[in-house]
Amino acid sequence: MGSLVDEPIVYGRDEEREKVIKLLGVPCGQSDIENDNESVSAPAKRRKKENVSVLSIYGIGGVGKTTLAQVVYNDERVVKHFDLKIWVCVSDNFDVNSLSKEIIDNAGKGYEADRMNLSSLQATLKEIVMAHRFLLVLDDVWNENSREWQKFYAPLSHGQVGSMILVTTRTLKVANIAGTMDPIFLEGLSGDVYWDFFKSCAFRCENPEDYPGLANIRCLKLSFCKITKLPESISNLKHLRYLDVSGTSIRTLPTSLCHLNNLQVLNVMKCPLECFPQGFTGLHNLRKLYPIETAVSKISEIGKLTSLQYLPQFEVRKDDQHKIGELKHMTQLHGCLHIKKLENVESKEDACEAELDNKPYLDELILEWSRGTSNSHHDIEVLEGLQPRQKLKQLEIRHYGGTTSPSWLRPQTLTCLSKLHIEECSKLTELPCLPPSLMSLVLVNVGLNSLPRLWDECQDSTNESKTQRGGDNSSNRSSSLRKLHIKRCFNLTSLEGWLMPHYLPSLEEFRVEKCKNLTLLPPDSFKDFVSLKSMAIDVCPKLTCRTVLILPPSIELVVLDDCGNLDQSLPRCLQNLKSLINLTIIRCPHVASLPEQVMCQLKSLEKLFIWRCEELSSLGGLGVLASLKYIRIRNCPKLADSEPPMFDFTDEIQRAEIGLRIDRTTLLKLQSLRNLVPFIRELEIWSPDEPEMFVGEDRELLLLFKSLKHLQFSFCKELNSLPTELHRLTSLQKLSIHYCSKIHFLPENGLPASLTKLDFHGCNKGVYATAGDV
Repeated sequence: MGSLVDEPIVYGRDEEREKVIKLLGVPCGQSDIENDNESVSAPAKRRKKENVSVLSIYGIGGVGKTTLAQVVYNDERVVKHFDLKIWVCVSDNFDVNSLSKEIIDNAGKGYEADRMNLSSLQATLKEIVMAHRFLLVLDDVWNENSREWQKFYAPLSHGQVGSMILVTTRTLKVANIAGTMDPIFLEGLSGDVYWDFFKSCAFRCENPEDYPGLANIRCLKLSFCKITKLPESISNLKHLRYLDVSGTSIRTLPTSLCHLNNLQVLNVMKCPLECFPQGFTGLHNLRKLYPIETAVSKISEIGKLTSLQYLPQFEVRKDDQHKIGELKHMTQLHGCLHIKKLENVESKEDACEAELDNKPYLDELILEWSRGTSNSHHDIEVLEGLQPRQKLKQLEIRHYGGTTSPSWLRPQTLTCLSKLHIEECSKLTELPCLPPSLMSLVLVNVGLNSLPRLWDECQDSTNESKTQRGGDNSSNRSSSLRKLHIKRCFNLTSLEGWLMPHYLPSLEEFRVEKCKNLTLLPPDSFKDFVSLKSMAIDVCPKLTCRTVLILPPSIELVVLDDCGNLDQSLPRCLQNLKSLINLTIIRCPHVASLPEQVMCQLKSLEKLFIWRCEELSSLGGLGVLASLKYIRIRNCPKLADSEPPMFDFTDEIQRAEIGLRIDRTTLLKLQSLRNLVPFIRELEIWSPDEPEMFVGEDRELLLLFKSLKHLQFSFCKELNSLPTELHRLTSLQKLSIHYCSKIHFLPENGLPASLTKLDFHGCNKGVYATAGDV
């Protein structure tokens, strides 16, 4: 490639051009003119004291190294500064003889280089350069032989002071072999620069034939470019199928966009889009539209987009252009459809206009009314008219005001339903038998008195007759349910007779929370849920426990929080739980201790959270938990340093490092916790009422933290000062102080030398001031 720039305009290299010109020693201002013969000293930590310096530009192929060198070579300032300029395209043939001849020929002094040997060539080359301040550009160099380079460079080094050699190459190795200055790494252009270039090529009106290939562009991705609008001339891209302007600042789309008849995908996610242009629904081939949800509702007559496969939500309005009937002919919709503001549907007949049962590719349907708009009779009629296709897999109903479920919510109608989520439907008092294919059932604030059966009652009665004749009906009476989540179902009083292993043999996750009137569970049945991995019972204060809760060995997570008398089974119910990873015990007043005999069986326990257990007085079994990684203890007033003596397992157990959060430092005097101190990696002291910590006899306690890397004080509103012995925590790397308003200064003895990060939030200004001196 020669020295002439092929393109009339070069985009995005102004900064690099100025940098190279400056490094070539070319004066750029009045002060530089006065020192015309002095070369620039900007980054030159490797620069050698020679008349002729070598500057290398390196980067991947096609990034623009040659174009940048051409721009520099032809710059008017460069032309004036050097009295001899030579351009040589080297490529992979680095032959000293040939290169020397080409340079002599390009110097134009009339020498007959073809008849010279290497010695004569170098003598002639030396003679030429001694008379000039020259610029030599060696384009596309691949030579990695330093001896060959030195042989080539030797005569050139005798040029006048200020002479320069500019090398372009793809590798850093070549750049370092040739260069006497720090090389310049040329990176790719930013997305904004590419956009400017593309606009000039694709959208300008003059000379479009200069870029004939752009008319055939199929995909245009401008995501997160700093652009505020698309030009009207975008309609020139007749074959465009994919347009992505996500993350840009575009507020409106040009009307001409509606003429892109081949457009199939439009992504305007994370754009402050205010509206779609009139005629947008004329894009009959549009298959996927990725807008922000609020923008979709502004598309009038969206039903004309009959090829659309992805529609995140549809908001029903009362005007003719946004009625639910717009969905009628949108038979290509895939995945999930979320229909909002169903209170604006006029009647059952109006709902039927959507023809949701004629959406063969729809897998998930979310039907939502607005809060506080329930009308029982009207909602029942509307929901009846929204019958989905038979093979629907997931269904959510939100803020429905009816008392009964629709007739189509039956096993015979929804044969493939795997997920049912009903939320904020407090008037709904009955659900029919649900399909045995159901794998996830979530009920939030539903008015049910009892849970629905998950098998066909008619089939059940038939099977009972079969059983009486000696047959086996266990497989027909069971469900595929894996997840059951019940929350704020205030009319629900009992799960006995329903929550049974032979009905739910696949149950993996069971969570019931804030069901304040729930009184009965079958605690002795849990042991037979052989697939159960997670059990959480939160804020069900009326629960009574007539027998001991026994959990299956498969369980990995247990949460017991304000669960009535069910906590009387603690800690016995934890026996043999070798797979348990996470244990949370909150507001369990019947728990007095966590003894070694039980805790030693929790071989996999990693997380232990204990909060507001007012009778808990001993954590004697902590020392045997080899897998423990996180401990949180808060508001357990009877935990004190009077714990009975226990064996120290520290030397016998190889354990992981531990993160600990406590609400008072006196807990560290507990023998069970004190034995773990050498292994604590993170310590957070959260909301204590102590005005001082680790003072007096407790000073030495702080020094036991041999592995402590992160120490955090959070919401210590009474704490007047930080511990004076902090500087002796030799492994500490991070110190965090959050909302401790009475701390004014860092410790007088300073902080550990190992500290690499200070993290302050909501603290006194004095702390920030003293931190600046660290």
